[in-house]
Amino acid sequence: MKKLWLVLTLCFAFARAGWTQSFEARLNRSTLPEGETFMLTLDLKDAQTNQTPDFSPLKKDFTIFSVANGFRTNIINGQSSSSRQWNLVLMPKKAGTLDIPSIKLDNFVTNPLKVSVGAVASEAEASDSTTNETPKYRLEATIDNSTPYVQQQIIYTLILYDSGGLQGGEPIFLTTSPDDWEIKNLGAPEVEPLPDAGRKITFRYALFPQKSGLLQTPPVRFEGYYLTRQKRSDPFAGLFNDDFFSAGFGLTDVFASRTPVVLGARPIDINVRPIPAQNNGNWWLPAEDVKLWAEFSPLQPKFETGEAVSRNIYLQATGVDDNQLPEIKFENVPDIKQYPEKPQISTHVENHKIIALEKIVDVYIPSKAGQVTLPEISVPWFNTKTRQMEKAVVPAMTVNVRNGKTVPTQTMPAASEPLIESAAPQTLPQPVIKPTVNLWLLLGGAFVAGALLCLLIVKLWSVVSSYAGKDAAKAVLRASAQKDLRAVRDYLLEWAAKRYPDRRILSLQDVDAAADDKAFRCELDKLTEALYAKDSKNWNNFLFAKVFQNINKQKKGRPAVDTPLPKLYQ
Repeated sequence: MKKLWLVLTLCFAFARAGWTQSFEARLNRSTLPEGETFMLTLDLKDAQTNQTPDFSPLKKDFTIFSVANGFRTNIINGQSSSSRQWNLVLMPKKAGTLDIPSIKLDNFVTNPLKVSVGAVASEAEASDSTTNETPKYRLEATIDNSTPYVQQQIIYTLILYDSGGLQGGEPIFLTTSPDDWEIKNLGAPEVEPLPDAGRKITFRYALFPQKSGLLQTPPVRFEGYYLTRQKRSDPFAGLFNDDFFSAGFGLTDVFASRTPVVLGARPIDINVRPIPAQNNGNWWLPAEDVKLWAEFSPLQPKFETGEAVSRNIYLQATGVDDNQLPEIKFENVPDIKQYPEKPQISTHVENHKIIALEKIVDVYIPSKAGQVTLPEISVPWFNTKTRQMEKAVVPAMTVNVRNGKTVPTQTMPAASEPLIESAAPQTLPQPVIKPTVNLWLLLGGAFVAGALLCLLIVKLWSVVSSYAGKDAAKAVLRASAQKDLRAVRDYLLEWAAKRYPDRRILSLQDVDAAADDKAFRCELDKLTEALYAKDSKNWNNFLFAKVFQNINKQKKGRPAVDTPLPKLYQ
């Protein structure tokens, strides 16, 4: 009998537990205007599960902005109950009476619901807040092109209509697939007053679809609030008029409450075209306009062997982001070495369109005199207005390269010029005085003192020059250890000018000619190449320092023919 009673008790407990378990759905509001959001709450009571409800049936007529869930346990009179909730923020995709279908979770199914979505009011109605105490707001989105090509810029315009004191931040794009879109802000929003009341706030963005096919613009959400005066809770109501509270004393917010406003913009269908066949495998650059030009620095350079000439190449594209600009290719030129530097890329917004600008400094170093043709520079691009392939071109040009090793003519100082002899005046014969022994001793002592003074001056000058050369050499080695290529070049010129004072040192090629060493010449060539290369990581500073130290320890030889002094005074 006792066993039977225990079995009946357990069955009754299980049955009661089954009766109390439920999975219900409810709305925070069932009537709303088009473009606004509402909350759907799913409540699972007295049931344990590790699963998540299936929200896919909601996506037909609603955009799911967010999903939050929580767990709660209550104990009343010794009886415990548990509840798990899912709160979904939804925005209707169309107006009318929409069905919220049943949601499944394990063996549970929620009750179906309905929501009534009113059509969007006109602009005048949206700005008129006198018919209802609750202000009316809405968010509208438009695009300028529904059939773009891949990576072509789309102007996405978002307009927020505010009929009374709406506050909040900038709208947020809810990108479900980040690989589908690239989004850029086109500047600060524009605020315009509405005819009757309120204001219109316009946001603009540049959207770049990253793949072809049928896509939808990402959904947009705005979260804000407006302030409402709670007159019943205002202890000063009736004592002061409204002008007192609006006179700048900041007391209005004390008795105001924030009413949240969540708005959304529906996704827009877009048919993205693939890259056309006429692109012919080139870098894909869809733009409204592309300009390519070049400028020398200085504007009229002199091409000489061994001397560097800089040329600035500019590429500007309208309706293109910075990461879409191609890498400009430079053809090899016989008898001229080219060293393009790393591109400098920037963007700015003009007339609600992104304009990308790329600047490359190309350095030319001629190695042979004569006429040399710099080849054409071209960039193919796709004109999104005419839908045709075009080519931006910097035409080829021919330059005359002169020999940079010509020795400039020098003139001797005036003190060294031969004097013009003039007739000596007639003088009377002077008596011959034979010097005494003391006079000869005096002359000899003066001669010895003068010679010693000259030797001292020469020695002192040698010591000063030696220390100056050592300081420059240490600076070269220090800059080499830090891989500061420009400092290495500058200190090398200073070192060579002090080590070879009778040579004209203006470039690394002059240093090479003065040192006249094969190993050092090889390292100087590597240094020149690294100076103008995109990446100088491959430059071996340890090998350069070793060869430079060997050159610095060598004794200085006789000056070469390339000396500014005439041979007569060598």
